Amino acid sequence: MSGDKKLIKNRSAVSEVMGEVLLTTIAVLLVSSIAIFISTYDGATDIPHTQVKEWMDEDTDTIYLEHSGGEFLETDALEIAASINGERYVYSSDDIYTNLGNSSSWQLGDTIEIDTSSEWGIDITDEDEVKVFLIDKTSRQVIQYLTLSLGETSSDWVTPQGTVTDTSIGGSATPFDVYQSDDMYSTTYHPPNPYSTSIYEEFNFGVHPSLWGIGPEDNVTNVTLNIVYRVNDNSCKDLILRVWDQDPSSKWHDESLLEHNSFTSESMDLSAYINCSEDVANFKVRLLATANTNVTEKSLNVDYIALYVS
Repeated sequence: MSGDKKLIKNRSAVSEVMGEVLLTTIAVLLVSSIAIFISTYDGATDIPHTQVKEWMDEDTDTIYLEHSGGEFLETDALEIAASINGERYVYSSDDIYTNLGNSSSWQLGDTIEIDTSSEWGIDITDEDEVKVFLIDKTSRQVIQYLTLSLGETSSDWVTPQGTVTDTSIGGSATPFDVYQSDDMYSTTYHPPNPYSTSIYEEFNFGVHPSLWGIGPEDNVTNVTLNIVYRVNDNSCKDLILRVWDQDPSSKWHDESLLEHNSFTSESMDLSAYINCSEDVANFKVRLLATANTNVTEKSLNVDYIALYVS
């Protein structure tokens, strides 16, 4: 009888040891899995953070861009796009490399000088509207958006001056894409299925109300948004433009959009809830849609988006 008790006691001890071994093994496997996931995750594209001082000299038809702080920029990953009175011009990575004396990086204090007359055959004046976009070639995102105009702009319609982003898989969007309608540039948004509020294209205007002569206490009576867009081959449905209302509600308002298979202009009056200087200062919109069932790699493109305020 005593032998049987001893055997039962020994088996109990073995069970406790095996249980601890199994728990330890599971813990090790979990930690290993997490480590592998972290080491293989690429993460979001890291856009360089750089400050650039800009000016232009109409006497010599020259645009000056001076690196004044932040990260150095590799010249082979950088492209400069200029818009002069609505016309687009590109200064390539090779041009930047040569301009900086065959340097592989744009460093603090270095200045890029672009002679618009010899480079593009353009003589600039203080009345010209000149905008410059520093573009990261890898991500196609705008590193910095610069306005060099010496005179007043000729239009009350303003395109996004802040960030333009697309969170859809394979999507792309920059302020340069929507600066002008009826050109070769547009955004690309791939709507998800099912619908998700976290997959969108966002346009942050980042414009100070004083641009339209609006003071902190002034009433805003007319706010109109114009958007030029298309939906390729009926691939999307439930198109929504969400408009951010900063004051007093701090919430999104949803505006429905019609489906157009070719680039079409739509205007909407937002004065019902965008009606004060704080709303204008924080103005942003998000474009959302749903892909049709069993449809993949379909897209919605925005060619132009602009805001008018009075």
